[in-house]
Order: sequence, then structure tokens, then C-alpha cells
Amino acid sequence: MNRNTPLVSVIVPVYNSSAYLRTCCDSVLHQSYTNLELVLVDDGSTDGSPAICDEYAKRYDNVQVVHQSNGGESAARNTGLSVAQGEYIMWVDSDDWIDPDWVASYMELAVDQAVDVVVAGRVTGQYGYPQALIQYLLNHIEHTIWISCVRRVLFDGLSFSSHTIGCDALMLTKLFAKAHSTYVMPRPEGYHYMDNEESVTRVHNIGTRMGWPARAQDELDFVAHTAPELMSCARFDVMRGAGVIYRNVRALPLPPEERERKKMLLKQLRRFIAEGMTHLPMRYMSFKDYKQVILTIRDMWF
Repeated sequence: MNRNTPLVSVIVPVYNSSAYLRTCCDSVLHQSYTNLELVLVDDGSTDGSPAICDEYAKRYDNVQVVHQSNGGESAARNTGLSVAQGEYIMWVDSDDWIDPDWVASYMELAVDQAVDVVVAGRVTGQYGYPQALIQYLLNHIEHTIWISCVRRVLFDGLSFSSHTIGCDALMLTKLFAKAHSTYVMPRPEGYHYMDNEESVTRVHNIGTRMGWPARAQDELDFVAHTAPELMSCARFDVMRGAGVIYRNVRALPLPPEERERKKMLLKQLRRFIAEGMTHLPMRYMSFKDYKQVILTIRDMWF
């Protein structure tokens, strides 16, 4: 890799994670890839997180801190994007941490392969448009934003939606629709989770899941507008996601007053599953993709 390395902005949305935040910040600031900035967005935390953010900003010249009223995960991510100075964007949750070579493992490929996006998946290699978007919609590429490294310019004109669930996956759909070149690598080791029930990206219940159908419809509408020839792939992606949500929601123990909402959500999910089943992207599907269809049927009926 050329040592004239691009600046990377690592954006960390922060909400009530004081018990983990120092570990997270230290892991980012002690990367072997040194040309980076850490962007901490305090999303209205009510614990000691704001003070910890300010402490790191005073200690390190490459730390930016923004304090804002609580607006949720997407608002924090959008704020981070608005102040980030890097040529590439990466993400870490405030209750997680990364190994010292995490950023370098992405940037070596981004620079050496001269690509817009580096992500992880099971179909390794370099892809142009629309091949990368197809691979993503078929779930051959991971659907989590923290396992991506994306050229900053691709985010221009985009923002994370206000949906209560799946905003990162929707953003990735839009990024792949803009990217000219993507490199997919095997899923790397080195990203570590901590379980924080109050984290910006961890809180899920029937309330957040109620927002999934609207998020799914936005994905379908976006693909219909930007790449209508790939609508069957988008329906496949939504079908797969709906099956996962269906299984999770069906297993939720809920009080009587929530059962009607649960019934309504399951009905909406069944509609997305049925649409996907009747519009399969067979020209793009492999044997493993047909296996995914079988798993979705299992999620819905068993």
C-alpha cells in the first residue's frame, strides 16, 4: 500500500455507553493505520459519556466531538457524516472495539484496488455496477455498516433514514447503487461486541420492529426508481429480511395490549414474503439462494 495514505474518518455514535466508551476510543486511536480521525457524536447521553468524549478531544488532536439532543441512531450517524473530514468513512459502535489492524485491513484494499467500497461477504473479488448491488441484494454481501469502508463522496446527497430498524442496510443499498467499484473480502476477524442494552444500535422490541415494513417499502421504492431491472433482487432481499423479522416477532412474549400490533406486523411481513416468493430473481440465483427461500418458508411456518 502506498504510504501516502488517505484520511479515514471513524464515526462513533455515542449514547449512554460510559462503561465501554474508553475501550472503544482507545481501540480506534491505537490503530496501525494512523492517518485517521475519530468522530464522536454524543446523542444526548445522560451518563458520563459526554465528559469522556470531551476528555478524548482534549487529549488528541485527531478527535472531533459533537454534542446534540437525543435524536437516535440515524441522527447521530448523519451528524457524524456532516463533520467528517476523511476521504473514507468507517463506523464503530460506542460499546464495541476493534483490533489494531482493523482499519488497515480495509484501507490496504481500498488503496491497492482503487475502489469506492470495501465490504465483507462470501463472493470475494472486485465488482462494478450493477454486479455489486445484485450481490448485496442476494445477501452475498453483509448487511451491516460497521463492516464497510466507503469513499466519503458516495454519501453526498444521502442520509440515514429515520426508520426505527434497518437504517444501515437501507443506506448500503443506496451506496451500492452509486458505487462504480466494490471489493468484497472474506469477513475479517477483529471487530468485537459488548452487550449494552441502552446502546444506540442495540435497543430492539416490538416497537422498533413495527418500523420494518416501512423501511422495506423504502428499499423497494428506491430500487424501482434507480434500478427497476433489479426489482426481483430487491424483493428477494426484502423477503429474506421479512422472514428473519417474522421468526423473531413471532417468538416475542408480549402483554395482551401488544398482541394486536404483533398480529398486524406479522400480516405485513407475510405480504413481503409472498411477493418475494412469486418474483424470484432466478437468473441471478445460486443453489444457496434457493436454500434461503426454503429457510424463509421455515421461518414463516415452523
